[in-house]
Amino acid sequence: AMGPPPPDTWARWFDSLAPSNIDWCEANYAISPYVAEFWNAMSSVPMTLVAFYGLYMSWRHMRYEPRWGMAWFLLGIVGVGSALFHATLKHAFQACDELPMLYCNLVFIYLMLEEKSAGRSPPWRVKAANLRPPRKRWLAPLLIASGVVQTVCYFLYPHVYELFLVSYVSVVAWLTIESVRRAWFAPDSTPLTRTLVKLALMFYLGGAALWIFENAVCGVKGEMGGGWWMQAAHLHAFWHAGACMGTYHFIEFCAARRGAALFGAENVSAGGGAMFMPLYVVHHQEEGRTTGERKRR
Repeated sequence: AMGPPPPDTWARWFDSLAPSNIDWCEANYAISPYVAEFWNAMSSVPMTLVAFYGLYMSWRHMRYEPRWGMAWFLLGIVGVGSALFHATLKHAFQACDELPMLYCNLVFIYLMLEEKSAGRSPPWRVKAANLRPPRKRWLAPLLIASGVVQTVCYFLYPHVYELFLVSYVSVVAWLTIESVRRAWFAPDSTPLTRTLVKLALMFYLGGAALWIFENAVCGVKGEMGGGWWMQAAHLHAFWHAGACMGTYHFIEFCAARRGAALFGAENVSAGGGAMFMPLYVVHHQEEGRTTGERKRR
């Protein structure tokens, strides 16, 4: 039987991969000879764990819909892709990080635009009367087509990091503005949605500020610009933490809005809130039972 290829075959294959078009501030291979940016890679892993937590809580405490599975799944993929990218600094794995970030944004657009869609003959009790026909028939293909175009452009111009950055930041800006509008200025805003948006903004913008500061000092083409003190700060790892928890609370904000549209705001509450258990949204349905409770009956 044929065994695995010799180690030098893997090394040649790895060396043949094109390098990434960015190199962050952390010193390369300083901790391990096998991991390019050790702390940046390790700080990506919790994102996948948080995604599993969010997925479980959405199944356990909410009216589960496929949109939640897609949102949490892609967040988990971003964590895996980010770890691979920082561990290798190869463009193929950079794509595994950045493309899922773009796809995540497309799913988030869907969550925002379809928060009040009725769906197809929902089998659960819906109290709100302001639901409207779903736009999924044309919205989903439009978002998928957008993702295809972004993917093609990404590989057509592999050395233009700004292309990804503009695509990502423009959608994040819209999501941020729209979230603030719905949390504070919409007639159906609630204290819970405001709390979730506050947490999302605090984590995400705080992490983004560190990301911007690090790149302003070090640049994105090498790690030596900031000197050892910037490398020791590991600000990019803190950006990962902020982006992770900011995105988590944004998805929960969308879940709170969706629950209020389906069952009324009085039937949406929050659980968790302890130090190691972030807030999660609960949809009270079928005389107070949540999805997980009904399935255990």
